[in-house]
Amino acid sequence: MIQMILESEIIVHFVLIDDIAGHNDLLAEQLREACASIHIPCDIALITNDPAQVEGYAKTCTQPTVYFMDIQLEENTLTLPLAQTIIKNNCESYIIYVSAHAHYALDCLHTHAFDFLLKPWTKKQLIACLEAVWQSHARHQLTLPLQVHLGTHTVMTSLNDILYFSRDKMNLCMYLENGSTLTWRESFDHLLARLQGGFFCLCHRSYLINLQKVRKIDWEERTITLSNGLVLPFSRRREQALRNLLKNMEGI
Repeated sequence: MIQMILESEIIVHFVLIDDIAGHNDLLAEQLREACASIHIPCDIALITNDPAQVEGYAKTCTQPTVYFMDIQLEENTLTLPLAQTIIKNNCESYIIYVSAHAHYALDCLHTHAFDFLLKPWTKKQLIACLEAVWQSHARHQLTLPLQVHLGTHTVMTSLNDILYFSRDKMNLCMYLENGSTLTWRESFDHLLARLQGGFFCLCHRSYLINLQKVRKIDWEERTITLSNGLVLPFSRRREQALRNLLKNMEGI
């Protein structure tokens, strides 16, 4: 599992649709427990048995959402067309079909579903599904540029090119792997809110590092050596979080 940004977590939004209310309630409870166990912030945005409500949500929601959908609702209504509508409105959404009928699995693939959970699933299977969604989202976010507005123009920078950020009061400085730097006025908290992706860790109150650029860590001296040879400190209070983030990255 990836915990993306130490002090500005991304909330994962969920939509549940099943024609049996008890199934929705059970899944909601299991999702909250599973997300809590792997430290994924969870928001169940909608629980319903009405495809029209899901379609309305999909048309207005701008955030990537995970849809858990029973493939066959009452009166033999299939949710396959609904999935196509969801993806059309937001291609970054994730469709997870749930069904007691394994023969639907192939049909689900044709709608670009992310996963298919066969009822009854286990807690382990649900957690594996959620971790796969989280990792997929992290990889996608790495391809998105960071936008920095400088007066009359905007600079677009790939997250993969960033070594680290430093801050001095309200000024930020971004250090790139090619040796160039960029300084602008923005609060660190605001930057953290915008950095919704990548493997960045606030290792010190003044430094936000790209963990993919770490060459060496000295746990006794509490220092981090980056790929360009620069050595930065990390604070004692952030040591355990740093260890956890590095451990989580091993599964990527």
